[in-house]
Amino acid sequence: MNVKKYIPGFDFIRPIAAFSVVWIHGCAGSYWTRELNPLNSYAVPVFIAISLFLFSTQVISKGQTDFGEMAGTRFKRLMIPFFLWTFIYLGIRMFKAKFIHEPLEIDWVQMFVFKGSSYQLWYLPNLFYLMLLFFGFLKIAARHSVFANIFLSVMIVVVAVILWYTPEDITTAPWFTRHIMLYFLPSLISSGIGMLYYINYDKIANSYGLAAKIIIPVLCVITFFAQYLLPNVLTGLLFVAVLFPFLLFQADFKYPFMKQLSKNSMGIYLIHGVFLEGIKTAMQITHHPIKGIVLTLGSIIITYILSFIVSEILSKSDVLRKYLMGN
Repeated sequence: MNVKKYIPGFDFIRPIAAFSVVWIHGCAGSYWTRELNPLNSYAVPVFIAISLFLFSTQVISKGQTDFGEMAGTRFKRLMIPFFLWTFIYLGIRMFKAKFIHEPLEIDWVQMFVFKGSSYQLWYLPNLFYLMLLFFGFLKIAARHSVFANIFLSVMIVVVAVILWYTPEDITTAPWFTRHIMLYFLPSLISSGIGMLYYINYDKIANSYGLAAKIIIPVLCVITFFAQYLLPNVLTGLLFVAVLFPFLLFQADFKYPFMKQLSKNSMGIYLIHGVFLEGIKTAMQITHHPIKGIVLTLGSIIITYILSFIVSEILSKSDVLRKYLMGN
């Protein structure tokens, strides 16, 4: 599979998706930011699709065959930062419980195995488990692409049907059921998208002519706004599926600053909760809660900028970059 070693489109979308994640978690203070929030549904799914695309490169193109070595490497890169940030955010939650009397309930299994102590940390163990799950499959896919295509297509369809018929009251279900339905199952589709594009990269590249270069961007715009008009996890996933060929074959944008932002996208993802919660807590303590479009957008933008700066500084240390930032 003749996949390019460097795909500029990934560096283009990562910083944008990171901003969308900050928006998702910081939009509560304004009607308009909440109203536009469905446009960000693609953010985490595109991160997962990219991660599994690149993971496929490691397993198939580079021939990584040792499960233990793969698991150990991914544990250091994903789970050690997960545990460290879980302790950091747990300290923040304890501080908030003491000074602004925010309820603090701790389920240790849920926290240290699945979700962490902050809203965004679930991504790390989820990605780790996905890589453990699909490692053997990708080794088979290297030799049997037809089987791999059929398997992934069926998986995506079955999971999509399950998600389509998921009742709205799933948010009141026990936490493990909620986690599976709201996080893990959508991640299976995201993973499937990334792996399918990797497995079929050559075929798509060879047939990606002028018609595709005209149609795909149009479909990207349509499905992007469909997230707002038809707010559903499947709409966001559909946008990712349409966006991916644009990222692979058309988004040849090579801006140094975007590349630098991209290198820190995981850092922004991990750090932003510190600044969002810090700003929110400080405003609550001073009896000026974040309300209205100006304060809400301001907190989102300031959080994004500060998260990038701190990530950039911390990443200059090899140890911190590896074990805290996950890079």
